[in-house]
Amino acid sequence: MFTNITIIWIFYRKLLIPAVLFSVLLDLQLGLNFENFGLSFLVLLPVMHYFIYELRFKNEYIFYANFGFSRLFLWIFTLSFGLIIKIITIFL
Repeated sequence: MFTNITIIWIFYRKLLIPAVLFSVLLDLQLGLNFENFGLSFLVLLPVMHYFIYELRFKNEYIFYANFGFSRLFLWIFTLSFGLIIKIITIFL
């Protein structure tokens, strides 16, 4: 169980840092608002996933597949995580 969480953290560490930074920069342009941040995060997280793992590090999917995480699971988890953050920011 702890190994799976560690592997997911390794995967999302590459996504979260640029997605949060670009979302904050975009939020500054649109006005400081949690809803704007949530929307930009919802859009930018899958975009970062695509650029980082589909274009730049294509072969890293093999590493995650060895631990039982398919490409489809990682995409669904990315979209779900972005949607959860968007829902949380609606209520803030």
